[in-house]
Amino acid sequence: MIPNDLVENQLLKFGNDPAIFSHVKKLSPEFVDHFFKIGAAQPTAQELENRCFPKDSHGRSFHENWYWKTIPNGEVVRRKWLSYSLTKNKLYCLFCALFGNNYKTNWGKEGFCNWKNGILKIVVHETSEAHIMASLKATCKEAAFPLIKSLNEKKNANIVFNKQIIHHLIDITLFLGRHCLPFRGHREGWNEKLTGNFKDLALLLAKYSPALSAYITEVKLKGRKTSNFLSWQRQNQFINAISTNIKNTVQKEILNARFFSISLDTTFDISKKEQVSVVIRYINKDSENCTVNERLVAVRETVMTTGQQLFLLIEEIFKEMNIDWKTHLIGQSYDGAASMRGVYNGLQAIIKQQNPCATYVWCWAHRLSLVIVDAVSSCTEARDLFGNLETLYDFISSSKKRMSLYSEYQTKRYPGKPLRRLKRVDTTRWSSHSTALQTLFYTYDSILDTLNYLQNDISSDRICCVKAKSLYEYMLSERFVLTALTFKKMFDITSPLSSFLQGKNIDLLAAVSYVKSVDKKILTLRSETEFQVLLKEKEEFITSKNDEFDITPLIQTRVRRKKVMAGDMALDEQPSQNPIQNFKINTYITIIDIINTQLSERFNESSIPLIKDLALFQKKRLVEITKSGKIPADAFNGFEQVYGKFITAADLRRDYIQFASVYMELEKSVTLPNK
Repeated sequence: MIPNDLVENQLLKFGNDPAIFSHVKKLSPEFVDHFFKIGAAQPTAQELENRCFPKDSHGRSFHENWYWKTIPNGEVVRRKWLSYSLTKNKLYCLFCALFGNNYKTNWGKEGFCNWKNGILKIVVHETSEAHIMASLKATCKEAAFPLIKSLNEKKNANIVFNKQIIHHLIDITLFLGRHCLPFRGHREGWNEKLTGNFKDLALLLAKYSPALSAYITEVKLKGRKTSNFLSWQRQNQFINAISTNIKNTVQKEILNARFFSISLDTTFDISKKEQVSVVIRYINKDSENCTVNERLVAVRETVMTTGQQLFLLIEEIFKEMNIDWKTHLIGQSYDGAASMRGVYNGLQAIIKQQNPCATYVWCWAHRLSLVIVDAVSSCTEARDLFGNLETLYDFISSSKKRMSLYSEYQTKRYPGKPLRRLKRVDTTRWSSHSTALQTLFYTYDSILDTLNYLQNDISSDRICCVKAKSLYEYMLSERFVLTALTFKKMFDITSPLSSFLQGKNIDLLAAVSYVKSVDKKILTLRSETEFQVLLKEKEEFITSKNDEFDITPLIQTRVRRKKVMAGDMALDEQPSQNPIQNFKINTYITIIDIINTQLSERFNESSIPLIKDLALFQKKRLVEITKSGKIPADAFNGFEQVYGKFITAADLRRDYIQFASVYMELEKSVTLPNK
């Protein structure tokens, strides 16, 4: 007995020979239609090799005149049900085999071969109740052929129509997804003015698509009695189908690219849930120019954000996408959170334990920003400075009257110069502290004028007057001037580095040197000479303002004496009574030490040799190598340390020299991408 999936091969072998019935387990509708349309097998003796039917041991055989019968009115008709098998020399009833209730009878499955009184037995079978019922079904089947054809045509027309509708709705789904727009509205009834973006766009396209217009009209009239492709359930199915298609395409591209890197970040969304987004970066070899793609492959909810928990989440995503990350993951990029960058239990460390080639990269501009954040919170004076700057921004910007006064005083103080606006300090912008302090120095006089007016304004409420007075007194203090000038020096050195690190076409080798240079410059500020320069700048600033404003000098702080306890061998060292020396020790030196320490800690890592090797592929370095014909002796040693299982430094140096020699000619003949 052969399975149903081999029926097609058997049909090619037997043709319409009814012997196939004994080989098939179950008759499928397609099988029944096939045999009913080609009809019974009724070969004649002339078609056989010996020009006669095979005889049994008694000399009896089948006779071809048994194909025919005479009905009572004398007409001779063909027995359409009678089918002869050449391979088995048996008779079968086609109708009983295809439509009979008792399929396993001799005439339907095993066949009939008792030729003695054969015609009599044929008549007995065709007058049996089972055969008559099967014949009626066959007659109905034959009469339904024209109807089936029209039904199939109608079915195919509906399929084409539905495909056209689905095509429009998929385009709408793609449009809304691409522009990050919501699909549904608050009320989506057809009588509403606004039914949600999805339905509104469907109504818009219906003006230009007769098919979509007819379909929407049908849905409005029949409601739930027809298939509704515009319901929220169908919208979700469209979204899921497109998501699956995109994910499969991305998976195919990643597998084709082989090597890839990942980027991961977490955020606490509006629903108070921690969401983890995973992005994969790879070279798309299927594109025309082998572009670098960054694809969001998953957004998952997590309860904990420990390194181990994040690792299990990433491992699950890779398993779903059938990606071999232990072999082909070559880079990982996260922020500076302890759960990400931790040396022992951080995500990058856990991944590196199983894949040493997965180099961890942390944005250098972000690192520098964290250095500045630590510096502006390093001591009391630093916190007071930037806390008051944020308070000043909120105080002035929260009132139209105060903003108008601030602009008015700027116009009086700096005629012909553009108006400036105060900048926030508490923001994610990496240069916010620098720009806020810079704006304060540019508009210092107008800020004092505004605060002086507000503290004496009778029409202002008491809270406004108190805030204005507090800010006014702080900004007219020598401690403010010294702290602000100290940070101005720091920002003059670090701000250009921050802008450089965020550049589009950054020179990696220059970036490494620039960071070291900034570290050295900050360290030089720790000398007594540089501190005296700061004091000189402070005196010049105060002198320039003495004609209009009185700057409050540094206050002599009172030293709190501690009681000497029994057994103490010596008194605690008393701090200096000089306020300038106090500022130098507790503020100036503290700020410099924090910046130096953080620069050394955050930019001292093992990936710097790899960054230097990658810098050799930049255009500037390629031109230099082409002219000199030499490369550094240690070139690609750092690359080999990380990716030694894929390639050696010697091979890279050899290939690099060959590439550099033809690079300029290649650039002339091929238009290179901008990135």
